[in-house]
Formats: sequence, C-alpha cells, structure tokens
Amino acid sequence: MNTYIPKPIDLSDVNLSDDLNELQEAIAENAHEIWSQNRIAEGWTYGPTRDDQKMQNPDLVPYNKLSDGEKQYDREMAMKTIKLVKKLGYDIVKREETELYRVLMNRIRNSRQEFHCRRCDNVIYRYQVFCDKCGVLLDIDWNSLK
Repeated sequence: MNTYIPKPIDLSDVNLSDDLNELQEAIAENAHEIWSQNRIAEGWTYGPTRDDQKMQNPDLVPYNKLSDGEKQYDREMAMKTIKLVKKLGYDIVKREETELYRVLMNRIRNSRQEFHCRRCDNVIYRYQVFCDKCGVLLDIDWNSLK
C-alpha cells in the first residue's frame, strides 16, 4: 500500500513581479522539450491519443501546439520553481544581452511562421519535431532556415 503524501514547500508567501512571465514561459517550454526528448529517447512517438502499448502520446508536439491545460501544468511547475529559488534566498537577474535570451525571443516571435509537412502537406510551425496530422518525424534543421 502506498502511503506517500507529498509535502511540497509552502510558497504562498512568495510574491513575484510581472516581469518574470518570460522566465516562466521559457522554463515551461524547456521543461516540455526535456520531457519530449526523454520520451523520444525511450521510443515514444506522436500519436493522436495516448497509447502506452504503442508508446504514442499526443503531447509529443512543440510547446506552442500543446493544449492550454498541458501548458498550464508546465507553467505552474515553472512558477513554483521560480518561487522556490526566491524563497531559498537566490536573486534572479535578467540580462537581455545574453545570446540565449536573443535566441529564445527570436524563437518565440518566429514560432508562428508556417511550413508544410513533406508527407501530408499539413501546416507545421517552426521548431515542430513531428507533424501533428500524420505523425512523421520532420527532421528539419530549423537553424538553417533563418
């Protein structure tokens, strides 16, 4: 019998400024990318519904294609992580001059540019890994399309 009762640190007393929304979104998106990378390494592929036997999952899509519910899960985890960092006494300082910040902002701005799947001609968006219509691995070097 499982008697484990989760007891996360109480973060209700931590207030964050509005400018941490970009950070929250960046952490949420990256967490999804890590999750997706791990699932793919385990042999999972995109499928329209979750099927554990076939190892298919409908969430193996780019972050911007996730349902609002799935994004909210990632955002909540990101925000609670930021709050924990603050509660532990760390400061978060934004330095817009970093290369990663420029790349991230450029990626967010360009994520709505349309491309087409080579197999089914479905509209796909920059940084997608799989076509969400036919499930084909797109294998596109997005960095070469700047």
